[in-house]
Amino acid sequence: MKYLAVLVILQAALLCTCYSKSTEEKEKSVYFIFSEECFDKLVIQKDFLNIECVKKTLSEFISYSIVALSVILKAPQIFKIVQKSKVTGLSFDSIFFELFVYSFSIAYNVHKGNPWKLYAENVAILFQTVIIVALFKVYEKSFTLRQFYLRIAIFLGVNLPLFTGLIPNSIFNLAIIINICLILFARLPQIWSNFRNKDTGQLAFITIFLQFAGAAARCFTILVSSTDGMLILLNIISVTLNFTLVFQMIAYWNSKKGKQD
Repeated sequence: MKYLAVLVILQAALLCTCYSKSTEEKEKSVYFIFSEECFDKLVIQKDFLNIECVKKTLSEFISYSIVALSVILKAPQIFKIVQKSKVTGLSFDSIFFELFVYSFSIAYNVHKGNPWKLYAENVAILFQTVIIVALFKVYEKSFTLRQFYLRIAIFLGVNLPLFTGLIPNSIFNLAIIINICLILFARLPQIWSNFRNKDTGQLAFITIFLQFAGAAARCFTILVSSTDGMLILLNIISVTLNFTLVFQMIAYWNSKKGKQD
């Protein structure tokens, strides 16, 4: 099972790369992270006090780093579930709504024609979240095959119109508002479950921390690269909720250790 998970994650990375190349803008760059102008100012002229170029270059570097790390973001969580052979402490509702968070984000950014580097990580993370949903079917005995197929039907039924152009363009104006609601649905059940149980179950700290770090880094790149107020609000909410999960992991660490002992 571990090797299967690794294989699927690597395939997701490949798909993410192909997707990125197909949507990349024809903008000339030097060593990926420099624009021609900023390369000249920062490297050739050594004008390190050019704040605008420093911000743009740092934003590009962070964007590529986020995409690279997203390929293995949920690998610790997947491996922990497989190793323990259980999904105790994980909220299925949170994970299921996460699927929509990432798919809606991809659809919205594609529709808006935003640079691929601002959302490519969502492709890889979406595939890894699908793996975790599948693991619920494997390890959660109360989760029936009928329920599993019903969730698949709901997910495909909602997303196919978004990616096939079957819905009016005006609907995309509501996409960020919908995504804000989805990320609340994706995080709040898990936060409430942790608070109620005073325990984080099989949640993997590395994955939760990387989610927070990635959200914070992405928030910075959005602030630098976009003037879309709703997109900025979405990322601020994401950072806040992910920080709450990190805080809970730390706060309930001793409780979790005590149960293991």
